[in-house]
Amino acid sequence: MTIYKTTANSTYKKLAVQWSNEALFFVSSTVVADNNVLRNR
Repeated sequence: MTIYKTTANSTYKKLAVQWSNEALFFVSSTVVADNNVLRNR
């Protein structure tokens, strides 16, 4: 049971890291796009 718990925990951490990386990338690319739109006005 302990082994399963730690495996699930590490998988969850990997998913959380991956999700936050994708979220950061999405936010930063959105901000860049917004800045470009504002500059081009």
